[in-house]
Amino acid sequence: MPKRVTSDKPYYSMEVLLEAAKLASRNRKNKKEVAEFEMSKMALLRKLHISLKNHTYRSSPYKLFKRREGKKVREVADLPLYPDRIAQWAVCIVIEDKVNSKLVDQTHGSRKGHGIHSAKGDIQKYLGINERYAYCLSIDVTQFFASIPKDRMKQRVREVIKDKEVIWFLDTVIDGYPNSGIAIGDRVSPMLANMYLSPLDHWLKEVRHVHGYSAYMDDRRILGFSKPWLHQIRREIADYLQTIGLEMKDDWQIFPIDKRGIAYVGYRVYSKDHVRLLKKSVKRIKRQCARMNSKLDRGEPLDKHDYGVIASYKGMLKWCNGWHLYETTLKVVEDRNRELGHKLINESLAEKTARRIPANLGE
Repeated sequence: MPKRVTSDKPYYSMEVLLEAAKLASRNRKNKKEVAEFEMSKMALLRKLHISLKNHTYRSSPYKLFKRREGKKVREVADLPLYPDRIAQWAVCIVIEDKVNSKLVDQTHGSRKGHGIHSAKGDIQKYLGINERYAYCLSIDVTQFFASIPKDRMKQRVREVIKDKEVIWFLDTVIDGYPNSGIAIGDRVSPMLANMYLSPLDHWLKEVRHVHGYSAYMDDRRILGFSKPWLHQIRREIADYLQTIGLEMKDDWQIFPIDKRGIAYVGYRVYSKDHVRLLKKSVKRIKRQCARMNSKLDRGEPLDKHDYGVIASYKGMLKWCNGWHLYETTLKVVEDRNRELGHKLINESLAEKTARRIPANLGE
């Protein structure tokens, strides 16, 4: 993560906007919009600075599209790099530490210093600390981002953020999204979502004294010694969610941990030292390996996208008991691609050598 500017400056200051532009562009460097922005960067940032300072900024029209993730279909929103993504990054730079200070340590989604592996690590830690944890409550929120009431979200912003300039900008973003709730895809949305559910987390930890607890966005796992206690916690959470305009999904589960492990953030945790990938992730790895093997069968070396796929899955397997799966899938593809690469290099050298040798040599 690049070193960030201090958060005591106005979010629309040129120093913050320059840092925001760098962060917003870093994963889009091959995009046309990044190249166009870089050609007139300082002039565009000065224009954005003035529009934010004078409250004339308005969100650009959203590009909305559907994305399927397994059985789920999500409506994802996209905004252009300039001015919207840069402006949102600027606000996040300034308020990130403030928002994080209001969250419990067990909140891991889209948060600096946290993530999938720290969320999974929570569960492993609890199972290692207390052998009495026998059951797990798994809950999720129905259409979480789309269900957050805009007026209540803006009220929650005012409870956490006291900077009137930031409040104005976040109001503009919330109201600028044409559909209900907040947009999946906005840079500020995960921060707003964590902010919105933070009172629930504090209530569970500080009032109900729930110790075995981990949250990743709206996905939560609670460990307990008995089913009746977890059922009581579930009913109280459902009641609380209703008071803030949300609803618990009806696919909640309470189950014995030793029978099936805890499915969470792409992994299945059985104990402190026993973690496996979910079956759907294993299927995806095998499907991608079959696709890449087909390319190699045709004599085509892997491309940049394929290398990214391999690196991503290797990163996932690193955090679980996945060595055997790696040896039988990804490593096979890597070895075949390496052999093909050597073969193509040798063939190319042979062709070049043949072109340099006179055809009548040795006659």
